Amino acid sequence: MNDNKQHVAVVGAGIGGVCAAAYLLSAGYRVTLLEKTKYPGGRCSDRERDGCRVTTGALMIPMGPSSAIRQAFDSLGVDMDMVDVTGRMRYRLDHGDYDLPPQGGGLAGMVKFAMQDEAEATRFLGHIKRALYDWTPLDNISVREWFDQYTDNQPVKQLFDGYCAALMGVRMHEISAYDFFLFLKHSSKGTRFGLARKGNRSLIEDLLSAFVRQGGEVRYQVSCRSIRVEDDRVTGLVVSNESGEQELIESDIVVSNLGPDATVSLCGGESLFEKSYVQKLHEHAEPVPIYHVSFVMDRPLVPDFEGCMVFGNNRNLIYLEIPSAISPGTLSPEGRYLHTAYGAPENFVTADLDEELARTVDELERNFPGFKQDAEILVKAKFSAGYPAGRRAVGRSLPVNTPITGLYMVGDGNAERGKIGTESAAASGRLASQMITSRFPLH
Repeated sequence: MNDNKQHVAVVGAGIGGVCAAAYLLSAGYRVTLLEKTKYPGGRCSDRERDGCRVTTGALMIPMGPSSAIRQAFDSLGVDMDMVDVTGRMRYRLDHGDYDLPPQGGGLAGMVKFAMQDEAEATRFLGHIKRALYDWTPLDNISVREWFDQYTDNQPVKQLFDGYCAALMGVRMHEISAYDFFLFLKHSSKGTRFGLARKGNRSLIEDLLSAFVRQGGEVRYQVSCRSIRVEDDRVTGLVVSNESGEQELIESDIVVSNLGPDATVSLCGGESLFEKSYVQKLHEHAEPVPIYHVSFVMDRPLVPDFEGCMVFGNNRNLIYLEIPSAISPGTLSPEGRYLHTAYGAPENFVTADLDEELARTVDELERNFPGFKQDAEILVKAKFSAGYPAGRRAVGRSLPVNTPITGLYMVGDGNAERGKIGTESAAASGRLASQMITSRFPLH
């Protein structure tokens, strides 16, 4: 297994890179995983703040048998230490809250709750069912435009605007109807998700511990300086290693978890890439920002609730979770409740993150009077620019493979359509491994 052609260098230990590394190691390749920081997981990790495990981005992690994340763990024989919260969803509109029923039927219940008119809701649900099972709308109209065809009901639009923002990071007018219904049809039905019992970093470290035990190599505080390309083929990497020295790592296969734009730059620029790829690189290239507020209180902000709350009654506040209530005793000191609230811009391309983050805090107070007085804010995080919530919006990603032989990209900037969030990044890692095993089979 020392043949250079069988060596894969994976750059970036976000969830896409970690899953790609796990899949490739389990397939028999010699794999080196490089990470520029001291911590794995990227936006699926956490940091300690005042004794609390504060997320670096993601909270809800897919964990069902078809999940690319679950399958990466399975490939190395690692259990996922999770608290299953599937179905524990609460939706808030101006006229009240709606909890998904444990017996199912959540979509119909959501629509009926929002529309407050049984006959109108039944008619509208008929249109949704046709979009799911008979005619999937094309990608030349937005979800909002699709809704506008069939209803003037504002609460149902507000509900699904919050749903899109909470799950996909963008609003109804910013995602195509095709991608929305593709997600509903293929990704949301039957999936299971949960909270990492001891935090995301512990979860990822469990996987990487098995990765190392089974022969993989992980190197932290190693930064990629360039990807070497000769005659349209990858030949290796130049990195700044743990000692701060320049080092050449030879490899005919490189998997980059750094995003399309950074990866192209590290290769030497767009002139090395085929024209159609470069054109695609510049289409809808805006990253998707999002922000979150993590705070602790001596009481849970929402009593007797161990799930996820989605908001359709605000301009920016879209999601709230209380990890300490879901996994007591592992994520915060005893008697202290860790909360994380997320906000999304009203328009992601023209977002004013400072103003909208401040409004998110105000909307927490409006929804939960006394929040500002009782909460101790640990982190106000804005994911934007070079470290966004998403390197491309849903439905606007680039392919995993590239015009350069041996170069693959993973992460949410290279997501398969119909996949979102952490699952989309992990699924891109699974797809990259499948492409590599096909193109560079082991002898």
